[in-house]
Amino acid sequence: MVLTSFHWVGSSGTLQHTNYMEPTPAIKLTVIARIVAAIAGVGVGLVAFYLAFVGEYAHLFRETVMREAPWVLYLLPALILLIINYLRITFFLGTEGTGIPQTIAALEMEKESDRKKMLSLRILFGKLLLTTLGLFSGASMGREGPTVHAGACLMYFTRKIIVFPAHFVQRGLILAGGAAGIAAAFNAPVAGIVFAIEEIGRSFDKRNLGVIIVVVLVASVVCIATFGNYWFYGKVETSLNEWSVWVFIPVIAVLMGGFGGLFSLFIVRVYPIISTLMKKRPILIPLGIGLLIGGLGWLSNGHTLGTGFIQAQNMLVDGEQMEWYYPFLRVTATGLTLLSGIPGGLFDPTLSAGACFGQWFTHIIHQFEWATGVDPQLVMMIAMACFFAGVVQSPVTAVVIMVEMTDSVHATLPMMAGAIIAYAISRRVCTCSIYVALAGSYFNDKRGDVPCEEA
Repeated sequence: MVLTSFHWVGSSGTLQHTNYMEPTPAIKLTVIARIVAAIAGVGVGLVAFYLAFVGEYAHLFRETVMREAPWVLYLLPALILLIINYLRITFFLGTEGTGIPQTIAALEMEKESDRKKMLSLRILFGKLLLTTLGLFSGASMGREGPTVHAGACLMYFTRKIIVFPAHFVQRGLILAGGAAGIAAAFNAPVAGIVFAIEEIGRSFDKRNLGVIIVVVLVASVVCIATFGNYWFYGKVETSLNEWSVWVFIPVIAVLMGGFGGLFSLFIVRVYPIISTLMKKRPILIPLGIGLLIGGLGWLSNGHTLGTGFIQAQNMLVDGEQMEWYYPFLRVTATGLTLLSGIPGGLFDPTLSAGACFGQWFTHIIHQFEWATGVDPQLVMMIAMACFFAGVVQSPVTAVVIMVEMTDSVHATLPMMAGAIIAYAISRRVCTCSIYVALAGSYFNDKRGDVPCEEA
């Protein structure tokens, strides 16, 4: 049965009817588009699985080499960075960096020809290849950035399969790929959606929400099917029984937000300089940066090599104590990795450094007799969320992703309070998000600039 509504149109009194149960061509197109996008979401999930697989084996590789010939690990970043730089310049221009700035830049480009250069299958293949080399090099990098960029490339390619609605092509597919990349990389579907809205898209468009959710759902299911339903760091039991922790949250947030803002400001200011020098000295600069990364690995006894995931997990779940200088070496290694152009993300190393900062604060807090009962794991999670919010300037994502990666709902409110303060402080230090600022370097090559919100 078809429901029909009759209504009068215009002064002529023409009677028209609408069949509410009969789908319009536009609705049919949207449904088909989401089905195709969902199928592509499987590909995004497989990309995340591949990079996670590579990351795990890269860690096992470093452990083996550390036992047999540790000096090899300290020279490896320089050697592989030279290879990555050569491949990038020769075959894969546009694959450098985290990939999130390129995704943001692609959203702002009006010409499809410009957008295609950022989101092509060549870029997809190059991103996966160079990220693989980067993970084995021991550079301080995560895999979420390349997963976001690869996901955006894959989703954007689907426009060649069917004719999507215009708003899907312009923003929906790219945002869906980026969101699915975050979701699948960390088994954090809500964080993926939030990050796509908060940082990548920087606006909410209800028309694209459906396709974003569908693609994130499919990519997350693929992730669960391959790895099982897990928490990224493991289940972390936190306690909010001690009210005294609230006294220290503003202090933690201000320090972490300020330091995170300084880090972002340094990268934003220095990145264009290093990029220019890299073009003039394609061997000397990568070699020098690689040797510095290896040197930091030697100073930290190998702890700054790799993503930082293992160190963060050991601190959060097992209570392992890291050296007091670890976060500074980790942040320095991460900055050098970003400047080098190795395709790699910020999330893992930032959270790893934040966990060690949390151990600092715990030692200080426990010096006060009235605060000895404060949960160390809670303090670490607050510091991680605050430092993440300071570096990335995405406070909502910081809280949501920490909750999803640890299943620690009780920590939501203190992390939220800290992340908001850290974000505010960071914006006073660096007025533009690190991703948006770096996106400008790609967008400026075409036209104009990526707009940055006023602090």
